Amino acid sequence: MANKIYSILLIIFAPLAMAQTAEELRNMETLEKWGEVWLNGNFELVKDIVNPIYIRHEPTGTIRVKREVYAERVKSMQSANRKFTTQSLSADKDLIWVRWSMTTEDPETKEITHSRGLQVYRFENGKLAETWWSHTEGHGSWLDL
Repeated sequence: MANKIYSILLIIFAPLAMAQTAEELRNMETLEKWGEVWLNGNFELVKDIVNPIYIRHEPTGTIRVKREVYAERVKSMQSANRKFTTQSLSADKDLIWVRWSMTTEDPETKEITHSRGLQVYRFENGKLAETWWSHTEGHGSWLDL
């Protein structure tokens, strides 16, 4: 099970040994729990690891979402067979950067889509507070590397 946690995004992320301070260690542990939410649908963790309002800077704009609403969004996204791989990860105080790749299988057509992205998480008191992310999606030799 531990190997699965490290293979999903964000979250899911790399040995906790990379954390250099108590704050970074706490944040890495939160991110690992967030991976447990994404990977295993352990949604009871959400109230303990996400601020009441979670700020998301997405490619389409910034949204402020209640953690319960965001948890429902994550649940709905689990119908597609998503596989995350963390390419690299870095922590600095209240921020963690994750460079990731993902494959998604459309549940109806079985078409596979490849994505690559960069996500920065900001934490407050060990909880997810804010994230910025950018990604590419599509097919082709560059995305298949």
